[in-house]
Amino acid sequence: MRAELVEMYLAAHRAGKVQVTLGRAADFFGPRVLNSVLGDRVFPAALAGRPVQLMGNIDLPHSYSYIGDVARGLAILGEQEAALGQAWLLPVTPIVTQRAIAEMIGRQLGQPVRIQALPKFAIQAFGLFDAFMREFVEMFYQYTEPQIVDASAFERTFQVEATPLETALQATIRWYQQQSLQTAPRAA
Repeated sequence: MRAELVEMYLAAHRAGKVQVTLGRAADFFGPRVLNSVLGDRVFPAALAGRPVQLMGNIDLPHSYSYIGDVARGLAILGEQEAALGQAWLLPVTPIVTQRAIAEMIGRQLGQPVRIQALPKFAIQAFGLFDAFMREFVEMFYQYTEPQIVDASAFERTFQVEATPLETALQATIRWYQQQSLQTAPRAA
């Protein structure tokens, strides 16, 4: 369905009906990102010393987009004539496994992060009670085979590089820490 929509938009652009540029991100994470594979099922648990919930085969190579890079990339696409008439893959962090991300988070927190790898049947069961997980079932294939995004065309055309992964994780952890402080019970 996504491919059909992309082609419909680009056909409208080619026909001169509208000016179109499209930006696509890999799985994204960062401050204020909750409903994501690297969102509220990972960072709050890691901060609390609980197991983080990751999906499928956690040792497969995977591309991720930092939300700051997604925002910057979309802004660039909206401002640049060279972007028109194309679908662009927005900047991604270096390819890494889910396990490696969890280990990086642990190093930044100064404590090991325990991992709970969720198989598809668990996602289906969670989907009975959680709308995000229900929608996620159809995308689960992305966690049973390598998911590698090549954003080099965007990076080369617009002279943009992804935020270093360690920096992006630091900003994300810092935001989740601030959120946990704001929602922590206060002494009377």
